[in-house]
Amino acid sequence: MVIDYIPPADIYNLLFAIILSVLFITFNTIILLLGIGFISGSSFVSQLVQDATANSIISSVGKIIGSVLIFLSIPAIIAGVGLIYRKSWSRILALIICALKLLNIPFGTALGAYGIWILMQDDTIEAFNN
Repeated sequence: MVIDYIPPADIYNLLFAIILSVLFITFNTIILLLGIGFISGSSFVSQLVQDATANSIISSVGKIIGSVLIFLSIPAIIAGVGLIYRKSWSRILALIICALKLLNIPFGTALGAYGIWILMQDDTIEAFNN
């Protein structure tokens, strides 16, 4: 891997982008594991219930919630990996995810605001476009 020359002013923005990518990967890996836990846990809990109607409802709701959590976490993990490698597509994907994270109070709001602040700076835009 060839290391490109990075001007000193850009180092801080790239450092902040790497911090953002680590936060993306960590936060969304936890969400991914929660989704897997919902899917497997709902099947386990539904086996403990004696009522057939409650059994199917618990199983269905758990699988739906788990699937949604997995569906929302995978693109953010991909964006985090892309930010580490400074791919141009990852900046746009991360901005979209940051906008969606603003609705997730309180941690998602902080992560989304931090991500938008970092990814909209001119030096960061220039670093990801090269």
